[in-house]
Amino acid sequence: MKRKLIIAAAVLLSCGSLVAQPTSWSEPQLLIKAEQGLMAPTWSPDGSQIAVTGDNFVGIWVAQANGTDLRQISQAPGAGYQMRWESNQEILSTPYSIENQKRMTRIERVNATTGKIQEVAPASRSLKRSTVLGATNALQIMLDEPQNATAKIAGLSDYAGNWVINPALSPDGTKIAFQIVTKGLFVCNADGTELVSLGKGSHASWLPDSHNLMMTLIADDGHRFIGSDIYCVNIDNGNTFNITPNSDVIPVTIAVSPDGTKLAFDNDTDGAIYIINLNY
Repeated sequence: MKRKLIIAAAVLLSCGSLVAQPTSWSEPQLLIKAEQGLMAPTWSPDGSQIAVTGDNFVGIWVAQANGTDLRQISQAPGAGYQMRWESNQEILSTPYSIENQKRMTRIERVNATTGKIQEVAPASRSLKRSTVLGATNALQIMLDEPQNATAKIAGLSDYAGNWVINPALSPDGTKIAFQIVTKGLFVCNADGTELVSLGKGSHASWLPDSHNLMMTLIADDGHRFIGSDIYCVNIDNGNTFNITPNSDVIPVTIAVSPDGTKLAFDNDTDGAIYIINLNY
C-alpha cells in the first residue's frame, strides 16, 4: 500500500499543471493578428488549434496553436458567440439571421479544416443555447435564461433580479464560475448550491485541476476599457495573484489550454490574440 501511495504522489508531481497554480509565466506574446479585430479565443480539445471570432461575434476563424494557418470557416453573424469545439475537427455554432424583423438562431456544425457546414437545428426564435453546450442543472438555466437565473436557482436567490453572464463549467463538471452583473465573479456547485463570491472579476477560464481559474479584472471610464489584468485564483483557499502586472495589454476574454500550459486572450488595445506560457 505504501508503495502505491508513493507512485501516486510521483504521478501527481510529474503532472504539476493538473494539480497546482502556475509558479511562473511568460510575458504576453502576439499570437494572431488580422485585418479585422479578433476576440473570444477557444482551444480545441487536444490543444492543437484555436478558434476565434470577429467583432460582435461575427464569423469564425481557426489557426494552429502557434498562430499560423489562420483561416476563416464562417462568416455568419453570431457564429462565434459561445461557440464550442465538439471534436478536434468540428465546432458547434449558433449563428442568427433576421427574418421578418425577428432574430432567428440556428445550430450549425462547422468543419474546422474545410468550413463545410451541417445544420444541426433549424432557425428558431426559441433556441435553447444549452442544447449546444450539452448543459444540465444550473448551467442550463444560466445559458437559456440569464435574466432569470438568479431567481430560478435557489442558491442564487439573494441576487434575484440580476443577470448571470459568462458561465464556465469546470473541467471535472462539478463547479460553475460565472458573473452576476454588477456583483462580481462567483463559483457554485453544478446544481447551484454552495455559492462563493470571488469579488470583482470577469470571463473566468478554469485550469485543468478544477480548483484554480484565471479571470480578468477590467477597468473602464464608462465609455471604454482603460486597463485590465489577468489574475489566477484558487477557489479553495482564495490565493490570488496577478500574472500581467506590468503589461500594457488590455485582456478581455481569456482561455486556458486543455493542458494548462497556455493562456490565450484578446487584447482590446489592438484587436489581436495574445498568448502567455504557464509553468508549474
